[in-house]
Amino acid sequence: MLPLAVFVVFARVLGPEIIARFALAVSLAELLKACGLPGLYEALLSRRSGQIRCQAAALAAFLLSGLLLLPIYGFALTALLSMAGLEPGGAELLLLLLIGLRIPIDLALLQPQAELARRGAYARLAARGLVGSLGATTIGLLILAAGQPTLGLAAYTLGHSIGSALATVLGTGTLRRPRWNGACLRAMLPEGLAASAVRFCAAANNQLDQLLVGAIAGPLPFALFNLAKRIESAFGSLSTTLATSLFQPDFAARTTVPARTAGLRQALTIVSATCGALAAGFAVSADLVIGIMLGPAWIAAAPVAAVLAVSGYGRAIGSVHAALLSVSGRNGGLFLRFAFMIIIGAVLVAIGAHYGALASAVAVAVQILIGVAMLAVMTRNDASGLALQIHTAHAVAPFLTMIAAAACTRWLVLGFTWNVEQPNIGLSVVVALAASTTAAAVGMIVGVAQMRRSWRHICGVRLAAQPPCRA
Repeated sequence: MLPLAVFVVFARVLGPEIIARFALAVSLAELLKACGLPGLYEALLSRRSGQIRCQAAALAAFLLSGLLLLPIYGFALTALLSMAGLEPGGAELLLLLLIGLRIPIDLALLQPQAELARRGAYARLAARGLVGSLGATTIGLLILAAGQPTLGLAAYTLGHSIGSALATVLGTGTLRRPRWNGACLRAMLPEGLAASAVRFCAAANNQLDQLLVGAIAGPLPFALFNLAKRIESAFGSLSTTLATSLFQPDFAARTTVPARTAGLRQALTIVSATCGALAAGFAVSADLVIGIMLGPAWIAAAPVAAVLAVSGYGRAIGSVHAALLSVSGRNGGLFLRFAFMIIIGAVLVAIGAHYGALASAVAVAVQILIGVAMLAVMTRNDASGLALQIHTAHAVAPFLTMIAAAACTRWLVLGFTWNVEQPNIGLSVVVALAASTTAAAVGMIVGVAQMRRSWRHICGVRLAAQPPCRA
């Protein structure tokens, strides 16, 4: 939530057009970074011998690919800004070009990160992101307070990479001297290319739609769309956390079809009671929340953000199926599905971008709906032939109920109004909190009722043995 809070601060000060330029630069850098063979990181983790030589060779490859991508970033960014009608001044263009340094820094950082993972230094790995975020936030806000908001935003954006690099390298002795080694690279290349393809699909899934909207729709629609995508990514972060820490271990322990069917029911109930409740509360009060947080200049983003909040709930549903597929030996089919959906999504967003930010958001929602349907088909045998009934009972019906409850709460106070241009702050806070609380309460009630009805011991679930407790 810290990046979203910092974005709110800079968005209130700078306005949509400058935010759109920086958002376009970051999206382009993230997409190009996925072209620099980042999958060598996974290849390093799987190596059992020659670690030092292979890490030095991987670092050399990371640095070389990152530096080669810098001029491509510069030319592509200039072209995209021109297409989007976002031509900046000389000083601001220089700051935007400097953001491209994230590409070689983040790629090179994968080598010491792999060494920390090999050592099992998970605390350091977890702390580096927090240290980088806090450092970048501090520097960016200090420069903002000194009266240089554009420079502050650039320092905050690039400071994430620099802070994470320093927190990873300093005092750990993990950084190798880059040295080209053709034998090591050839041995790691097959696995590195496969992992890089997966990483590129993930980056394209997150960034390609923003690049298309920025190039086609223009500056203001892109700024509104980017704000809505940031809100959607908050739901994505929550669903990713649930998938990796809860759903994947649970599905891995379920070895029979009835057990996995019960696991799907339980996972969808959890997603509905968490992501669904948050999405329902926000979708109903999006204009009030955005008006309070960002001011009247961003009110037009409310319907776009509401649509992408709902699509964020769809992504959370898809993460349940992806977690099941990933632990049951079906990663190949999962990868093909992601690649296909990137192509479908690019076509839909390119069409929608000609009609503005809201049409682009609807295109993203349609893409996610198609993707969830494909994932549900892929896991139909795990649902005992009850995929449609399970999704209706545990995902669709509870969410519609929460939307209705939150809307009734809002309309009881404000009446049948939407997209309030000058919201009263006090009343807006009360209404937004009441709508979100109502959605969460309904979600919890429905979830508890479903748990009492369907959460029971299922044969075939083998959980890992726990050590005995000691006094």
